[in-house]
This record gives sequence, structure tokens and C-alpha cells, in this order.
Amino acid sequence: MISSDSPYEVNDMYYGDVKKLADEFLEFAHSCFDDDEKILEGLIVSVYWKLCCDKFSSLAQIIDYLEYIGDFNDQLPYLRKWENTDFSPYLILGDWFCKNASKYLASYTSNLNYYLEKYKDKPKSKQEKIFFNSSKELYYLNMLCSEIMGRIFRPDYESRKRKAIVLPTCMKINQQSCHAIEKKLGEVCQKCNLECEIAKITEEYDCEVYLVSHKSSAFQNATDTDKKELAIVGVACPLNLISGGWKAAALGMPPQCVLLDKVACSRHWLNEDVPSSINKKELKKIF
Repeated sequence: MISSDSPYEVNDMYYGDVKKLADEFLEFAHSCFDDDEKILEGLIVSVYWKLCCDKFSSLAQIIDYLEYIGDFNDQLPYLRKWENTDFSPYLILGDWFCKNASKYLASYTSNLNYYLEKYKDKPKSKQEKIFFNSSKELYYLNMLCSEIMGRIFRPDYESRKRKAIVLPTCMKINQQSCHAIEKKLGEVCQKCNLECEIAKITEEYDCEVYLVSHKSSAFQNATDTDKKELAIVGVACPLNLISGGWKAAALGMPPQCVLLDKVACSRHWLNEDVPSSINKKELKKIF
């Protein structure tokens, strides 16, 4: 059982487990398809279909609903391509996923039902309701897809000499007393508190480090030069991983990802902010 007040929590074992799941999934997928990007998209479409087909009669209706929610906008261009395509061959990917993902990832969402019950009366916007009420399958889907995305974009990521680590503002040790300064690409840490995880990462890595409050604000002022030069390591909650990865890719910034250890912000999740953290060993491996 997860000990924290969070719908999920990952640890050192998680990264090995998600890699094993991706290896097993891709071995199966490659027996049927040979394009990893199409496998990724087909998996996402097939899982959305399996989770929503009892409420909607077509993929177009599902995608229209995601557009209405407003927090899936970075996924829409990739999903719209499938509206007039026969995606039925790819349903086997969703079947495999729903049968096997929990073997590797169930322990990381063991607190989900408790969390949903505890915070059911917390006021929520329509976007927050989707995040709050997401099933364990959507957590698993984002976890697996971020691992596959990382593999797809790794060669392009390594080819870029300019790199940036993008951290969520929920990692601040104190939201009110933080002295971070707003710059073109995001807030920049001033190391006002060396006990803060953001200050420690800024000290350790000789690269650009930016803080963003939400994926929608990430790199919205990036120039054409930024888009051609930058590769990024994004840090996020699991339900933002697919959208965040595709947003970075659409901007021309090849992404890698490290998952927040657990939720920490009051924006979507908790009644009050608590400082969040990440697995620094995994960050070092990626970087």
C-alpha cells in the first residue's frame, strides 16, 4: 500500500518495471506492426476506444469530448489522424495492454481508490474532474507511452547540444517565499533556499533549468532558434506525460521524461501544496 496521500507513488523499482513492460509490449507489437510511432498512436487510440466505447459510438465523438475537456489539446492532432482510418487492427494493442499492464504497474496505483474517496468533495473544474476520476488504466497508459516516447525520441535528444530540464513549480520548497524570476521560457531558480530540490538540481546540472506551473505554459514563448536547438527533460505527473511529450515533439524539442514521485499540488490534486520530488538517479541516467 502506498503510504502517501497521493493517487500514485513511484520508487526506484518503478523505472525497471516500466522498462520491462515496454520491452514486452514492443516485442508483441512488432510481431504485427513495424512503425514505433504508429504503434504508440495505435495503442493510445485503442485504449481510449476500449475505455470509452460504452459512452460514445465513434472515435470522432471520443476525440470531440477530449477537445471539450480542454486538457488534451496537445494530443488532438495525433488522434485526429485516426478518425477516418480503420484502427481495428490496432485494437489488439489495447487488448494486450489491458491484460498485461497491471502485472508491472498495479503496485504504483494501489492508493487510487482511497484517494478518490478522500477527495471526492474537493471542488473541481471540468479538467480537474477528468484528472481526478481517471482510471488506473490511464495512469498505466501514460507511464508506458512515456517510456516508448523516450525510446523514439532518444536519438534526436542526444543529437542536441543544448538541453533543458523542465520542472513543475510544485517542486518548490515554499511557494510563497520562492524568488524564482520569470524568463522567456519559464521561471528560473535563484537558489534562494539550497534545501529546495529545484535549487539542488540547478546547482548540479550545467544546463538550462526552467519551472512551469502547467504543461500549457511550457515554452509558449520559444523562438524558432529555441525549437531547433533545444532538447528537454520534462518532469510531470503521469496523466500529463502523453500530452507533454507530444507538445515538446510538436515544438521540435525532442523530449525525455522523469515522473514526479507523487502528486503534490493543490491545483488538481490536494487541499494544500506540499513539495514534490523526483528520482535523481533516473534524471542522471537520462541526462
